Order: sequence, then C-alpha cells, then structure tokens
Amino acid sequence: MIDLTLRSSLFGVLLMYSLTVVTVNGNGAKIVGGQKAEEHIPYQVSLQHWTKSSKTGQLAWVPICGGAIISKKSVLTVVHCLHKHEPANLSVVVGTNDLRNNGSKGTRHMVSRTLIHSDFLSTQKSEIGIAYVVEDFTFGPNVTAITYSDNQVGAGVECTLSGWGYTTSQRIGPEPQDLQKVTLKTISNAKCRDLWPEVHPKQICTYTKVGKGACMGDSGGPLVCGGELVGLVDYGAQVCAFGLPDVYTRVSKFKAWIDLNKKSAVC
Repeated sequence: MIDLTLRSSLFGVLLMYSLTVVTVNGNGAKIVGGQKAEEHIPYQVSLQHWTKSSKTGQLAWVPICGGAIISKKSVLTVVHCLHKHEPANLSVVVGTNDLRNNGSKGTRHMVSRTLIHSDFLSTQKSEIGIAYVVEDFTFGPNVTAITYSDNQVGAGVECTLSGWGYTTSQRIGPEPQDLQKVTLKTISNAKCRDLWPEVHPKQICTYTKVGKGACMGDSGGPLVCGGELVGLVDYGAQVCAFGLPDVYTRVSKFKAWIDLNKKSAVC
C-alpha cells in the first residue's frame, strides 16, 4: 500500500527476513499471495492522480490507491490517499477489473472535492476520507455501493481484500493491470499491538501467514467481511506480507460520520 510505514524497532528483523519473503512469493503470487479477481467487484474503485508517469515521463492518470463506493456521489478511502492532492487532479475508475488502456473498459469520474475527517488533523487517529465525484455513478451489475454498519468485527473472521497494489513483497516490477483479491483473517487488536503498539480501537488488523497481505498501491482499498465493508487499508510493513499484520481503518467506528457526509460534505 502507498505510504507504508516501517517502524524503526523492526528494521533489523525486516532486513533479516526480507530474502525469505521474496522466496515465499517467488511463484508470482498476487496482491501479495492472492489471485486475479475473475468476478466483478462492483464497489471497488481505482483512485488515480493526474501527474507525470514514472514509466513514460508524460502526464497521465496514475493509480495511487483503492477505495469503495458508498453512494452514487462518493467513495470512501483513507486520508493519505487524498490530503496531498488537489481534487481537480484526482479521478476514480469504476466498473472494471482491468486498468489497461487507461482504464477504458470502465468509466472515469472526475473528483469534485474531498473531505478529511476533522479528528485526523488533531489526533492522527481517524484515517478516513471521502472523495466526491462530479457526475453521479450509474449503478448496475458492475458498479454499486457496498453496505457498512456499526457492527464490531472481532478476531478470526475471514475477509476479502481487493486492489491493484504490488504483487511482490519488495515491490519489484510493475503493478498489476488486473484487479487482485486475497482472503485474510482478522486478529484481535491486542494481538496486533504486540507488533504495532500504536494500534487503537478505530483500527482493525489482519494476519494469515507470511506471503499474504496488502502492499503499496492497496491503500484505501476495501476489506470486506460477510458482504459488509469493514476496513480500509491503512499501513503495514515496508516489505509487504513478510510476517507482520496489516492495519486498516475500522469502518464501523465511523458509521455516523459516513452517514452524515456520504451525499455531501457536512463536517
């Protein structure tokens, strides 16, 4: 995922195990450790930034993050996918699993404005934001909103993460053009804090095994459990899926805020 944070206390461990992780993922595993999503995931979006492409040196729409459609007007994602970018330079591609040819198999929607949770600016503990599109999404089989609730998901629940992030632990090679998905299992926040001490109640963690997890480019992407949006990719280890949990914004903690703002920015 983008802007992944490596904690200095784990730097030595990360160096020790990085070669092992590359071996684990040497079979071309996806997302990391997942597979190509054959079915449409209609709530999934690719959040893109109009900037100079590192591949061509030309201005282009560059995928930076994921997100989830929550209304005909809005997409839910995390703050670090939004706060450094002017809304006029952002767009979302919906309705396709394939980003080839500038996402032409889907529909591009320009972003009109963004909203960052006000608590993030003061506490850094509300990593959630909304991107509003200029023209409403047209809902159908390939484009629709996902449900969410204030239900608290505990440990040991199988969930699905989807995104276009890197598919190798050390982020080598190109990002995939086809949407990837992986099944992950939630762990308790107490267990997660053994490795990420700063994890708080507004977050949820997953860990399944070495070689499975989120990576750069997956930030803001949807973690879905039982058909509901439960998490948004926030951060993890700089060497992806190498043995540390992935940390997500816990959507249930923000239901009232989302309900209030998903159609238009209120606060």
